[in-house]
Amino acid sequence: MGDRLNLKLSHRLVRGFSLPTRPPEMLEAIKTQSAFVQTPPEVMAVIVRDLALAARILQAANTLLTGHNRQVGSIESARVLLGQEKVREITHELFLEVDIARKASWMQTQRLRAVRAARLTAWLAREVTRLSPGIQSGHLPVVPHEEAYVLGLFHDCGKMVLLRHFADYPDLLTQERDVTRQPLEALEMAQYQTHHAVLGGLLAESWQLPRPLVHLIETHHQPDTFAGRPVSERPYLLLHAILFMTEWLEGDLTAWEWEQHRDHFQQLFGLDDDRLRHLQEQAVVEIGAADGQVPGPANNRSTLGGDDFKPRQRGQ
Repeated sequence: MGDRLNLKLSHRLVRGFSLPTRPPEMLEAIKTQSAFVQTPPEVMAVIVRDLALAARILQAANTLLTGHNRQVGSIESARVLLGQEKVREITHELFLEVDIARKASWMQTQRLRAVRAARLTAWLAREVTRLSPGIQSGHLPVVPHEEAYVLGLFHDCGKMVLLRHFADYPDLLTQERDVTRQPLEALEMAQYQTHHAVLGGLLAESWQLPRPLVHLIETHHQPDTFAGRPVSERPYLLLHAILFMTEWLEGDLTAWEWEQHRDHFQQLFGLDDDRLRHLQEQAVVEIGAADGQVPGPANNRSTLGGDDFKPRQRGQ
């Protein structure tokens, strides 16, 4: 088709799109919120596992609240600001109109990967805060782990838009990019005149997420995306670096792509090779604990870990 971004097409693809869910998740959400005595941790545990519900609650907090002039980027903050009655109302409304993802489908696989990426990104944010000399000394800001979760959850939501509109998109997702050395967004641009990061940014903008978070979702594959941005956005610069590691561990970045970002990650957080290797190994354990399985071998290997470190294969 071409390699120039077609913004008009991108807006058309996103218009009217809603993130899909699964009936068990929605029924669990309704059941939890219909209890005589609601337990906030149980309610939150259900919300954060469902992209559609999390997005709708964030959108409501950013559009329906009067007298609150700060954009909300945390699911927990959105839940508290809306109150349990409003959250219950949103859940019931969503149940009546939401799109359903088939159990065995690419869309469902993408939903599960998004939740896993969210957990991993939030975990990395906490661990990097603990390990980084720059953060511990106050030279760097603390990484907000709640917004890290939201970033991990929605950074690839544009892929769902492409899955909805283009039947051949799974073929693109399974291409061996180690051989072609072409980033996914370049392949998407050549095929569709748009790419998943732009589409995800448009979705995030429609939910009125904080502008730096929208910018990060829209440009998360660009290494210098925060060059020249305001100092107040420094926490998002750190989130950007952490997201690169999430994508590497999840198999969304190939070995040569991670090589382009690894040195920046280490220098930014002040992590030597041993600390980075330890962080990678612990992250693999964290992924296994989150979804009940240990990641299997992959085609892309860490240059630091060699055969001792094996990130996920794409599509797992």
